[in-house]
Amino acid sequence: MDKQTAICDFLKKHHTGKERAVPSRELERLFSLEGRTLRRKINRLRQDGHPICSDENGYYYAGNQQEINATVCRLNALVTRISNARTGLLYASVMTPEQVTVNININLN
Repeated sequence: MDKQTAICDFLKKHHTGKERAVPSRELERLFSLEGRTLRRKINRLRQDGHPICSDENGYYYAGNQQEINATVCRLNALVTRISNARTGLLYASVMTPEQVTVNININLN
């Protein structure tokens, strides 16, 4: 069994529901992965339709639709902040020093 499948099975068996979230550091230790690699595997599982959720306490297998919705909202907020940073960098690349800085916020709800 590959690590990605093992992570999914582990979360489903031992960490279903928000109240049973496991910290990412614990998953890194259990599966001998660095943080970036763990996040990639979690994202791949999500892309494949597995309801792997996360919050400030760690990762968990969704126990209900509300948990999935909360994770989707949190991910949307991250995407928005990244998009805003990208937009700011694009403006910075074409601005002259005399121009005024413009803040642009894009919210996806």
